[in-house]
Order: sequence, then C-alpha cells, then structure tokens
Amino acid sequence: MPSLTQEIMELQAQLQLIQNVKEEWKDDECVKQISEAVKKTKKNLSKAFRDSLDRLSNFQPKETIVEKVLKGFPDCMKVKNDVNILPIQSCLFQGRGKSLKYIPVLAKEGLNRDIGGKDTRGGLLTTIGNNVANTLQYLALLKGDDYDRFAVNTFKELKKLGLLKKDDIKEYKLPFFSADTGKEAKLRFRFLLECDPSFHVEPMGSTVLIDYVIDMHTELENVKAILTVTIDMYPEEAGLLFQKNNSNKTALECAMEKFGEKETMTMLHEILTPTKSFPILHHALVHIPQKDKLFTKWFPWAFHLRDHHGRSLHQAIMAADGKCIEDNCVIFSALSYDQVQEKDPITTLYPFAAVASGQHGDLERSFELLRRQPGVLDRSPLQRNNRNTKKRKRSSLT
Repeated sequence: MPSLTQEIMELQAQLQLIQNVKEEWKDDECVKQISEAVKKTKKNLSKAFRDSLDRLSNFQPKETIVEKVLKGFPDCMKVKNDVNILPIQSCLFQGRGKSLKYIPVLAKEGLNRDIGGKDTRGGLLTTIGNNVANTLQYLALLKGDDYDRFAVNTFKELKKLGLLKKDDIKEYKLPFFSADTGKEAKLRFRFLLECDPSFHVEPMGSTVLIDYVIDMHTELENVKAILTVTIDMYPEEAGLLFQKNNSNKTALECAMEKFGEKETMTMLHEILTPTKSFPILHHALVHIPQKDKLFTKWFPWAFHLRDHHGRSLHQAIMAADGKCIEDNCVIFSALSYDQVQEKDPITTLYPFAAVASGQHGDLERSFELLRRQPGVLDRSPLQRNNRNTKKRKRSSLT
C-alpha cells in the first residue's frame, strides 16, 4: 500500500498535469467532473483536519504546525462538531487542559474570518452550545488536573496577542467564574483581577464578590483560596472581608453564619499569620466592633501594628466615626501618655481633636483626653521660636 507521501506526490503530479493541459482539453464534461472532484477533495481534506482538531490533545502538535494547517484550511475552524461546539471551544474539554495552548492560535487565525459569528474575536466570545457562557468564561471556570496552570498561561497569551482585553473582565464577569471554581482556579482568579484591579467592587447581579464566593461554596478551603488572593491584592480593604451585602452584613459575618465562628476564624488565622504583620484589628474593630473580644483573642499580636497610613489602632478607630469610637470606648480609656500626645499621621490632629471632629464628634471624651494631657495645647514650635527670638533681642539691648 503506497504511503501518504507517495499518494501526495502522485496527486501533486496529476494536479500539475491538469493545470498544464486544461486549456487544450476541450471536453467540458470531463472538466466539470474534475472541478467537482477537486472541490470534493478540498472539502474532505478540510473535514479531516476539522475532526482532527477535536483530538489535538492525543498527539500534541506544535502551535506553529497548527497555525500552518489553519492558514491552509481555514474552513476547518468554522464547522461545529456533533456536540455543537467549534474547534476553539473543543480545546477547552480535551486532555484535561492540554489543548488549551491552541486556543490563542485558533482565535488569532479566526479573528478576520468571523469564526463563531461577527465580532466574536475568533470564537472567544461565542457561547458554547446552548449555554449562555462564552469561550472566555468557560476558560475561567473549568477545572481538572493542572487545568488552572494551563488556563492561566492561555489567558496570558491571549492578553499578549490583544485578544483578552481589560473590558472583558467586567463585561463577562470573568473573576466570578474563577471564584465559582475556587481553589482549582486560584491562579486564574489572581491573574484576572490583576488585569483589572478595580473589578473587586463589581457585583454579580446584586451580589458582591466575596459574598458570592461564600454563598457558592460548601467547602471552606475554596473560600480560603480566594481570600488568600484578595487579602494579598487588596490589603487596604482587608481583602474584601468586610465588604457588605444587601443585608448590610459583612462577608466575614456571612462566613461565620455558614461555616461556624471557630472554623472561619481558624481559616483566617491560617491566612493571617504573625509574620504577615497584617493589621486585621484596624478593620475588624471598625467594621464589626461587636466582635472585638473574638478578634483580640485570635490576633493579639495585631494590637500594636500600624496600617498602611501609619495609623495605630486607636487612630484608625478615631478616623472612622463617632459611633465607632463609642463602640470601642474601652480602648480610649487605656491610651498611654505617648498615645494621647501623638498626632494622626494623615489629619495631623491630636486624639482630643480627632474625637471632637466630624458629625458625631464626642466633646465629653475630647475634654477627657485633653485633661489627661493639656500640654498639647501649648503654642506651636513656630510660636515658641518667635517668642525665644524676641527674648534674645531684648537681652541684647540691655
């Protein structure tokens, strides 16, 4: 039986012969049959490659080879298979993620050919089968052995090619899809948030991000994986732990209700180790002061930390509002001599002035702090310097 190479060489010779004699071969019927045979051959070759695209994970060709095939047989990208998905979408489900690396080349080659429909970016924005989710959303969602690693590399390549855009993050809620998968999509979740760090305030319907994570998962390990990322990326907002839902409950309170107080605090304690020096009390005592004893029990080492503004715990509480001060009044009765004299690094107000300021200012507590250290009302250094200068001038005249 002749090899494929021999068959191709013979076919090339025959096609060249046809090309050479077609002008002189005046049999119209023969020319018509040859034309139909060539069209059928091209169609069969395209179908063979189309079917093969569903099996890429089996033989793992180089991306450059796949690109050559797509350029030579572009129609093979257009046809959906028996389960109603395009080749670019088929790559999502092959070989536990091993075919994801072909998605960028399929998208790039399909971009100008309206593969998957007009303005679908080569099929990336085409919905899969009868579902409402598109190719990008499935890429953010699916899981399996090493799937996360393969998928995040695919996202990176798509971004490099300009096929993953910043607006996609919000428009298609991609971090929510990765958050839905949890610990098996941790790399993708981080990468997608890095593409648009402002996404963390974006809701899914009426649900905010961390509340959605807590609501969707039954295993605390999945919540922990997502929180590890958000705490690292949004330290100034305590990793969105105190993001509130429509019921005015923080995500942390929702987690305690669902998974239990001890279990939730254990998870948080594993994330926020003393070596991280994360000022968790600055956030907890401001947002849920009713849990002050619980948090000081689990995070005693955080009591003397300073936040990203350089504020101590009592300064962070004073910067919140009057009600927050009232809820944490015990802390103010224990202020040291030095703390009473220390100005807020942002507002430059002394504690007595910080307590008195704002809509809910507490004048009684302000006077109490002032009585403890009235020296803070002494003249400013500039005034003292001017006074000393005048004294020296008078002394020089006598």
